[in-house]
Amino acid sequence: MRGADGSLKQRAKSGSECLDRPGHGGKSGASYAGTGIGLRMLIYSHDTFGLGHLRRCMKISQALKAKYPDLSVLIVTGSPQVHRYNMPPGVDYVKLPAVRKTADEQYEPRNMRTTFERVFNLRSHLILETVKEFLPHILLVDHSPLGMKREMQPALDWIRDEHQETITILGLRDIIDEPEKVIEQWRRQAIYGALERYYDHIFIYGSKAVFDPVEAYKFPEALARKSSFCGYISESDKGARNSNARLKGERKFVLVTIGGGDGAGEAVIGTYIDMLQKFKDEIDFESLIITGPFISEELWKKYKISSRGLPVTIRRFVSQTRPYLLKSDLVISTGGYNTTSEILTFAKRALVIPRIMYRNEQLLRAQKLSDLGLVTLLHPDRNSPDSLYSIIRTHLASEAAPLTRARADRSIDLDGASRLASYCGMLFSNIEGIKEPGE
Repeated sequence: MRGADGSLKQRAKSGSECLDRPGHGGKSGASYAGTGIGLRMLIYSHDTFGLGHLRRCMKISQALKAKYPDLSVLIVTGSPQVHRYNMPPGVDYVKLPAVRKTADEQYEPRNMRTTFERVFNLRSHLILETVKEFLPHILLVDHSPLGMKREMQPALDWIRDEHQETITILGLRDIIDEPEKVIEQWRRQAIYGALERYYDHIFIYGSKAVFDPVEAYKFPEALARKSSFCGYISESDKGARNSNARLKGERKFVLVTIGGGDGAGEAVIGTYIDMLQKFKDEIDFESLIITGPFISEELWKKYKISSRGLPVTIRRFVSQTRPYLLKSDLVISTGGYNTTSEILTFAKRALVIPRIMYRNEQLLRAQKLSDLGLVTLLHPDRNSPDSLYSIIRTHLASEAAPLTRARADRSIDLDGASRLASYCGMLFSNIEGIKEPGE
């Protein structure tokens, strides 16, 4: 850090010391009063599995643009579905070659017929050159401190050594995995040291009332001081959150969604369709199944065929799930971060069947929310057409709406995107001498 010469980054850091954990009585600090013109923010999202990372970054971008209309936001993403989303004015993206996760810490090219090493080197070089040319005032790295297989490290090294004016933020998901596994992995991969070396702030996308990663993952004191809870990253339209009205005489509606569709089809969708077939003479509700764009062609065809003649609509992709969540009497889903955040924001009640593949993240999240009485947890090992039908009937007969009540009570913090944008405003307010690249 260039503390002696009063560098731009040093002033930004000292000005942000007032950022206490949201909801804990911290000072508000000065906020940027301009429109954002000349300010540049880069958001990195590795996107090797599903759609959650990209959707989270899109929500953050939308919240930033709502506060600072002339801010320039550049998303660097590996998502093969990024073209499906309409970027707000002032937001653009750099598309990295897509990879897919095949096992814990193991990846392969998603589309190209070449080696992973070649794709990795290309991605890392693209990230570094993008950072050099765009020269962001703020770099926000989503979830993975060093990127996929450390692909962000050259760019982070360059910022630390050559462009310390860039303020670096790690946006950390509420739950990563079992604490013992995360602690062992972070120690083995020297992640604690990287967090200290590369990042000025750590913003946790969650609520301390649900899970506290600072304590669970044993953050050293220096990292704990950098860490703030933002709340869950959700859509900013608060007015729609409690509008779960139902038209008189309308049949009840069940929404089934599994996020992007990687690896969760049979455990949730397959069993649900089997349930509809087994109890079709007793079904008195409508259903919509959203498989996600990453579901295999084989499973997509299977579900389309097996759902014929049943009271269900099946879609591969929808750009917004909010209308269906608001309409639903029950949501059946996996337990990914983005899906869970949307359920907490818009649904009445939910049954979560967590995906358990490379980590227990979804199971832990569902268990915590179940313990708080917000959702019903069904372990995938106990999922069957009979158990599923029994739970659905119980929920549809109930008047209880625990998620609607939680929103009314404000017991779960859902303002993460807006709060993160406000935090960035505090950082922007301390940035001086804004210039366009090349000036």
